Amino acid sequence: MLLAVAGLFVVLPGTLLADSRKICSIGVLAHRGHETAIRMWTPTADYLSSQIAGYDFRLVPLDLDEMHAAELRGELDFILTNPGHYVELEYNHGVSRIATLMNDRHGVSSTLFGAVIFTRRDRTDIESLTDLKGKSFAAVNEAAFGGFQMAWRELKEAGVDPFTDMEELRFIGFPQDEIVYAVRDGRVDAGTVRTDILEYMADRGDINLEDLKVLNSQLSDGFPLLHSTQLYPEWAFAKTDIAPVGLAREVSLALLQMPRDDPATRAGKYSGWTVPLDYNRVHELFEMLGIGPYQVTGDIRFMDVLRRYWYWLVLLSGIILFSLILNVYIKREVVRRTAQLSETNRTLQDQITERERAEQEVRELLEENRTLVGNSLVVQENERRYWSRELHDELGQCVTAIQADAEIISEYAAARGDSGLEKSAEAIKSVSARIYEFVHSTMLLLRPSILEDLGLAETLRQEVDAWQTRHPKIRCTLSMNADLEGLDEQTEITIYRIVQESLTNIAKYAHASNVTLNFDVLGDFSSGDVDNTPITVLRFSIRDDGVGMDSKPARGSGLGLIGIRERASALCGEMSIQTAKGQGLAIIVTLPLICRSKGQP
Repeated sequence: MLLAVAGLFVVLPGTLLADSRKICSIGVLAHRGHETAIRMWTPTADYLSSQIAGYDFRLVPLDLDEMHAAELRGELDFILTNPGHYVELEYNHGVSRIATLMNDRHGVSSTLFGAVIFTRRDRTDIESLTDLKGKSFAAVNEAAFGGFQMAWRELKEAGVDPFTDMEELRFIGFPQDEIVYAVRDGRVDAGTVRTDILEYMADRGDINLEDLKVLNSQLSDGFPLLHSTQLYPEWAFAKTDIAPVGLAREVSLALLQMPRDDPATRAGKYSGWTVPLDYNRVHELFEMLGIGPYQVTGDIRFMDVLRRYWYWLVLLSGIILFSLILNVYIKREVVRRTAQLSETNRTLQDQITERERAEQEVRELLEENRTLVGNSLVVQENERRYWSRELHDELGQCVTAIQADAEIISEYAAARGDSGLEKSAEAIKSVSARIYEFVHSTMLLLRPSILEDLGLAETLRQEVDAWQTRHPKIRCTLSMNADLEGLDEQTEITIYRIVQESLTNIAKYAHASNVTLNFDVLGDFSSGDVDNTPITVLRFSIRDDGVGMDSKPARGSGLGLIGIRERASALCGEMSIQTAKGQGLAIIVTLPLICRSKGQP
């Protein structure tokens, strides 16, 4: 019995120690597939677990997108990846390298690697990189450093743009073996993979190197592998923000002290690790290609564009500014006039007496106010239509002229090989495109031409979708149980502006989570005339679950509600509000659809 109890005390501490080991995740780029990554790098994780007390290192094979997502979620302590991917992670996520891989290929240890560009040996029509114009080309993907970006640089220096000069640029993905098979079997004309892929497949008996031909072949001292590009530092072992600094030092020391004949080096086909190398050459590649941290156009080139085209830019800016000021002025005038008309309505209603003549006078005044509001809205929409057309006709021609000149400059620069001038031309096209987008959005605010092109129903759907995109935290649902086709122009624009104004108010003030728009036809009713002409009543509501109001707002409170009420009134319709504090707000509008046929504006 005593021996059994003693045995428990011996076993339990060991069990507790095992359970107390912290898990550290190592994300590794699976450039040859997940299974190969696990086979190659799991012994390295096991080595670190055996060397560093209190930690259990686990391997997580990932592709490029998966690794970015895992880093954003804070799931990785360390990362093992290619130098291009490391530089992007360093810039975007703040990872820092603690060691560089020493590769072992054919008995030679190297801290550098490159890429090889190749085709079939029997392709006599492809002898150099320039011969790849008009041909098909295979690579891993646009973000793969050894699997595309190294070759991209060499192609660009040879005057070949893989995105425009080739018949097809096919991204096959991992593993890179598939690219080799695609070239060998004639499915693509040429391709690129990182160095050692061809030799590895040949050693394994998968391919015969004599069947392939290396383009732009390079010779580098001490580097035995076939390559077509410059050489860059090997893969980086890096720590993330969540890895403790002390643990990172222990991991770095353990990697640097790894024996050359350790099972980890044999499985990973490398000879060991060295101190972190300088990755400036990778930065140079990214800067030349304008990718990664160097995607933004510099201020100097933009200022050069401004100096060269300042006259057109000032003219365009002046026209846009004038249009905006005019739009603001029209809106303020409409709001002011609407407020005045609402005040007149309240005054007239307070002065109503029991006498029939006075009531008749009030009704006539109200009818006149409705007419004035309708006319004001018509004038406003006509002005918006006019300025929308002017922006389209005048600014469209100016922007098109700038883009055409920029295209000519770009072609001229490309012909002369002047990359600086070509970049400036591209900057001009980019600036003019942004100006056109701004002008286009202003035109849509002034006059939604989509009403004329697609009709009211589709316009409302696109308006709701666009609003939902701008406010993704608010769920917006559109329910349309009414046929909105065949309505006259004034009715369509009135419904559209009411919905637009309501959604704007909800985004600014409601603090809502859900918004619902419903459109229903209530049926045919008597018009009240002598002939009892039947009318169709359209009812639509905009409801939100936001903060609401203390009580039902007084008639005319809030300029947005005034505008909605008067727009409905101009078409013989009505607007009502349902609200309570903390219970959201609902705007309900009813419109008789024969109002305009009876002489109303």
